[in-house]
Amino acid sequence: MTKGRKTIIELGLLGVIVILIFLIYNSIKTNIDFENEKNRKIELVKTKLMNARELQFAYERKHREYCNDWDKLIKFTLEDSLEFERKIGDLEDSLEVAEGRAYIEKVQIPVIQKLTLDSVFTKNFDIHTLKYIPETDSVFEIAASSVIAGGVKLPTFQIGVDFSILLHGLDPQLIQNAKENFEKRTGYPGIRVGKIDHATTEGNWE
Repeated sequence: MTKGRKTIIELGLLGVIVILIFLIYNSIKTNIDFENEKNRKIELVKTKLMNARELQFAYERKHREYCNDWDKLIKFTLEDSLEFERKIGDLEDSLEVAEGRAYIEKVQIPVIQKLTLDSVFTKNFDIHTLKYIPETDSVFEIAASSVIAGGVKLPTFQIGVDFSILLHGLDPQLIQNAKENFEKRTGYPGIRVGKIDHATTEGNWE
């Protein structure tokens, strides 16, 4: 083999090595960038889903069932109230009780006010934005039903978003991998809170 031919072969091999290194680097970087973006979006979704869960709790307190319609849930938040008991005086003092100075008073508190006082929503939070998936114009899936557990009928709900919507615009194969992974682990191809066929209110990330 001539020196010139050997040099050409060595340069060719070097070129192949450079290309392989670039492909490996690019593949690793693509996966890292995808995971970072996926996790960022998941955090945005988790905040909204936890707020929506608190809203479902309030709705169930009033109606003994969960809501399956965003417009109805938002209207409930803005227009309805919840009943609470407030202690007046010292109920352990029999004299105060006998004289009517100690008693339990029922009070109505607007839902939006209660959730704001409980720090679920900030003071100027726009409840109408809760149903929208962050950084999209799409709306979270919402459903409600019931299951029988131990002979008792229990209400259930589910609010979530498929990764194909949440991660739209990212690498299609990595999105599919994420969907399959979450489907296998949690029974849902994305992020959800509650579960329509089980009496649980947990998120599938918890």
